[in-house]
Amino acid sequence: MDWPILVLDNYKLLFFSEKFKKMIYLTLIFISIIYFLLLYKNYGESLRLKKNSINMNIIFIILFFGIVGLFFKDSGILNKKGYDEILEKHQQIRNNIVTIKENIPILRAKLIEEPEYYEGWVMLAKSYIITDDLLSSIDSYEMAMSINTDDNSVLIEYIDILRKIDPKSNKTKIIKSFDKLISSNPSDIGIYNMKLNYSVEINDSNLTKNILQDIINDKSIINKDAYIQALNKLNLSANKFSFEITLSDKIFNDLRSSSYIYFILRDKIIGPPFAVKRIQNINLGKKITLTSQDKMIRELEPPENIILEIKGSQNNVVDDNMVELHKSKILDFHSSVYYEID
Repeated sequence: MDWPILVLDNYKLLFFSEKFKKMIYLTLIFISIIYFLLLYKNYGESLRLKKNSINMNIIFIILFFGIVGLFFKDSGILNKKGYDEILEKHQQIRNNIVTIKENIPILRAKLIEEPEYYEGWVMLAKSYIITDDLLSSIDSYEMAMSINTDDNSVLIEYIDILRKIDPKSNKTKIIKSFDKLISSNPSDIGIYNMKLNYSVEINDSNLTKNILQDIINDKSIINKDAYIQALNKLNLSANKFSFEITLSDKIFNDLRSSSYIYFILRDKIIGPPFAVKRIQNINLGKKITLTSQDKMIRELEPPENIILEIKGSQNNVVDDNMVELHKSKILDFHSSVYYEID
């Protein structure tokens, strides 16, 4: 990003946006100066002014200095030095990035000659971060960690980059890295909290529960009350499940042609149904609600790629003769627990 140019453009914009205000201030200051010149030119007459007129002059003097103060405050003159310093710093950053980019091939060549140079791989990884080449940074960190697995600070940096690239697709690597950190210092609750924050970031309630359970089971951690309460709340919320389906007149009439209608929530790709509700056609309404009572496993969380299937059958048991009547796209349970079929 061209930081200096952006800052310079903002400075110009500020200058032109304040131009009219500065003209007003300068005009008021000019009028005030003329007034005081005329006042002191006729100083003898001013001694004969009444008390009220003197008070007016005092008020005018206060207003004059107030206008001058506001002018210097709002005009940006006092801040120009600050803008210049920012421009200078950003120019230095640009120069440093250019230098780093030029030095990366040299550093890589040295690492080919000395592939066991741990600090060199770490330096290369950080150089790639500065140049915004995160994928190359990951490769360099992995080379460094293949040489030395005891540097927790490097492992934390590695996790941060994986999360920046894609926290979900890099889940396996991130979890393994957190587990290494925890095994090296199991009593450090801060690492557990980092892992918890990650589980919340990817919205993985099962992972969150497992981490909380690990904290509770870890004998080296003393204060566990908050984590016990959090796990209890998660378990309680898992049992409170509700998903409402609204049928249009057309789909309602179509479904009633089957003796039994099955509303099935399941993962689009693999796994058994998450929840199943069977309704006889004479009891079918235009609103159907699946609750925790319809879940196949009470403690199971909704799968990530959950879909709704509606199947019809003339039998009151699941068999191979069931007819698929409707199949939804992937549902987002985190934003809505309602589904309407047109």
